[in-house]
Amino acid sequence: GDTLRVSLTGDSCDEIQIGWDMLSGLELRRRGPNVISCPSCGRCDIDVVPLAEQVNLAVKGISAPVSIAVMGCEVNGPGEAKSADYGIAGGDGFSLIFKKGERVARVTPDVQLKALMDVITEDLAKQPAAVSEE
Repeated sequence: GDTLRVSLTGDSCDEIQIGWDMLSGLELRRRGPNVISCPSCGRCDIDVVPLAEQVNLAVKGISAPVSIAVMGCEVNGPGEAKSADYGIAGGDGFSLIFKKGERVARVTPDVQLKALMDVITEDLAKQPAAVSEE
């Protein structure tokens, strides 16, 4: 078969993940979630970077090749995230949760991550192999 080799200066265990990330980025092979976040324009109502990092950590155990959008505003976010399987768009004191381009919830920031994960895990529960026990 074909081989992809990645060499890093750091921990060689990271080479496997980097290889998968490269294949996923090139849309040649996907494994696990792909978290997409906005570049934080002037309309951004939330700090996107920490939320995107929290989402990345929360979805680590998911093996299904799903896309999750983390957007900084409720104005452009929903449209830009429409192609994602799931998404969250931050507003001023609230967040909108999306599934397949449709708004499914409006929640407060203190429960936004849990609300997003509830939507994702409930949907993926219909696919038993989608969530691993890592």
